[in-house]
Amino acid sequence: ANILRYQSADDIAILSADDVEAMGLSGMANGRLRQFSLHTPVTDGAYLQNDTLWLAKDGQTQAICTRADIQLRGEHNVANVLAAITLADSVGVPAEAMLTAIRQFSGVEHRLEHVATINGVEYINDSIATAPERALAALSAFDAPIVLLAGGKDKDMVWETWADVVSQRVKHLVLFGALAPMLAEKMAGRLPMTQVETVEEAIEVGGETAVSSDIVLLS
Repeated sequence: ANILRYQSADDIAILSADDVEAMGLSGMANGRLRQFSLHTPVTDGAYLQNDTLWLAKDGQTQAICTRADIQLRGEHNVANVLAAITLADSVGVPAEAMLTAIRQFSGVEHRLEHVATINGVEYINDSIATAPERALAALSAFDAPIVLLAGGKDKDMVWETWADVVSQRVKHLVLFGALAPMLAEKMAGRLPMTQVETVEEAIEVGGETAVSSDIVLLS
């Protein structure tokens, strides 16, 4: 809100058309308002339709890339690419350069980072996900069975939605760190679970528990 509040008539605000809270700020935009959406076409910005990412402006649309061009996992990352397309276009980056960047970008360290595939088990490091909402995004990025390694420091967050999704989506939960006892109590009886002290032990248990085609996810 403060970003919008201090923009001038020459500035550009880019908001997610899919987010009610974000769109609630649209009236504060002092300059050009652009949008991005996974679900509906927009007239000024970027959107996904029929697995193609489109850029719309000045009454025209242009295909930038397909969903298959994106190396990143998860719908949230498709939304991120749509936002990036809108941002890049706003500062004059040509479509060809956007496509090259999208095809080449494989992500950053610790954010759904592929570490290794061992005996058919894929190991994913999403240790940047230090809040329930981020971990939920990671869980939605995979279709394969998941062995989830979770824990760390307790920052007094709300875990109810996380607990519900984990109980439905995860085949085995490995808990570690200071957060483990609280999460173990919350998840008791809801799914197979192991509690350990360190992340190294968690990785070891994950490897012993997972079978070929499973995901071991640190998130």
